[in-house]
Amino acid sequence: MAESTNDPRGYVKVKNVVTNTKNKKKILSSMNINFPEGKVTAILGPSGCGKSTLLDLLTRSISGGLIAVGEVYLPGKKAYLPQGDYLHGFYTCTSYMQHYARLTGMKLDEETNKKIDEILTDLGLASHKSTRVGDVFLSGLSGGQKRRLGIALEALSSPQNFFLDEPTSGLDAESAFQVIRFLRRYVQTDPGRRVILTIHQPSSFIWEMLDNIIFLAKGHLVYQGPREDTKAFFESCNYHTPVDYNPADYFLTITNDDFDDKNRAPEWWSSAFLNWNKEVNNDEGDAKQLVSSTNDDSAETQRGNFFQQVTELVRRYFTNLMLNPGILAVRVAMYAMLALIIGALFWKIGDVSTYTSIQSRIALAYYCAAFFIFMSIAVMPFIIIERSIVDKEVRNGYYHPVVYQLAQGINSIPGCALLSFVTTVIIMSMTGFHEPLLYYVTMFLALLCAEALNQFISHMVPHFIIGMALVAGFFGLFMLFQGFMLVPSEFPSWLRWTYNTAFHTYAWRQFMYFEFHDKYFPAAIPEKFQVGNNVLIEYEIYDISTTNDLVTLIGYAGNYFDFSV
Repeated sequence: MAESTNDPRGYVKVKNVVTNTKNKKKILSSMNINFPEGKVTAILGPSGCGKSTLLDLLTRSISGGLIAVGEVYLPGKKAYLPQGDYLHGFYTCTSYMQHYARLTGMKLDEETNKKIDEILTDLGLASHKSTRVGDVFLSGLSGGQKRRLGIALEALSSPQNFFLDEPTSGLDAESAFQVIRFLRRYVQTDPGRRVILTIHQPSSFIWEMLDNIIFLAKGHLVYQGPREDTKAFFESCNYHTPVDYNPADYFLTITNDDFDDKNRAPEWWSSAFLNWNKEVNNDEGDAKQLVSSTNDDSAETQRGNFFQQVTELVRRYFTNLMLNPGILAVRVAMYAMLALIIGALFWKIGDVSTYTSIQSRIALAYYCAAFFIFMSIAVMPFIIIERSIVDKEVRNGYYHPVVYQLAQGINSIPGCALLSFVTTVIIMSMTGFHEPLLYYVTMFLALLCAEALNQFISHMVPHFIIGMALVAGFFGLFMLFQGFMLVPSEFPSWLRWTYNTAFHTYAWRQFMYFEFHDKYFPAAIPEKFQVGNNVLIEYEIYDISTTNDLVTLIGYAGNYFDFSV
């Protein structure tokens, strides 16, 4: 979608939105729509009429399965609240608002805290300021309360264009009324603001609070303009709203031909509106409802700087860890348990110098490089859950994806460091393996690579089960290619390149190097294996550089985080 800069009015010009498939199914037909400042504009229509698609077009977030042609001009920063409750469960209402305040660069002074209290009070959350949001592990706010908190979070930074997809969904009548009332006050507080929302079935009370109406039917524009003019248009088409009948319900009923083939087709309504609008406005097009002021003093949507964003995202991660220590504790327990079993199975293998002990050491090095890395797959569900929240925040401009990936890279360090420390202490002390410090550094970098790969894969899949399967597939391939089952020279020529692409390779051969380089095994038979360097030669990893391999692991982790952007 192109963006115009030569018109002070908010508008969108659509020249068809179609599916990116062979049949090119039309989702939205060509239409011109205006969004006046200082008004609450509601997009209505039967299910499947294109409301959410139009909202995605307005926020320039059309999905990859659609092709949109047209022009959008809505000056000012935006915030978009999707239908789902994409919230972290560990915050309270107040601490969540304070988190967003810091994320947007606001100072947590008396004025900001007062603003937070006022917004929460206006949205009926005054008595729940200290209540946790809640999730599958924690009880907390109800679905309707979460919905209102989502509105509060986005309103805090004062976006000039506030988009909401079904903000009253799941709310009782009074809560829905108060939400629209809040949005109406919000849009009138400062010049240059617009509230644009979709709503499925507004009550008669909510209908009277809407300023501007857009009706859609099967992707066609049925009506757009002031709410008070809707009756005049439908009456001009010989459809008179019954007395004591909710106008919104009536209009939605007569424009829906899914259940009653006697109703007019959407194309007919679209044509009727164009003729009526032209007649009413005396050939001046949309001038009647287009009039909107522009003001250089309009409030800018607040956003923090790079340092504030990174700092706050790191703070959010550690806040989650402190309030939910079980997340990391379960992983530590898993790694410690496996390390203890390994230690018991390979007890003091480092004190034995027979040929069979050499084989055991090689197997142990392989297992540590393969399966401790594989266990990092456990983070995928949490990453996928986090991603939906991050997608919303990135769309609303709270931070750039690069900022998030940098913060995630920082956040991964303490967890990987702790897991590596636990496994190193247990395995080194129980098995007698050599070079514990270098083993620790290598394991730490390998786990960091694994976490980064999980991040990268999470951006390619819609669900954590698919993500876990895909990561498991990659890890399985990397285990196969790391040089334990076949030495590199025995790979088929067309697959030889894979040896250097698996980051497992660099971890495993470093474990081997630490254990066998310049070491002696006097009880080994055949005699050539009494020299540890010969073992390395056998596996074609004698002439390697520890520095180069560790730097390569750092590069892999950095690249995976970069690709995640």
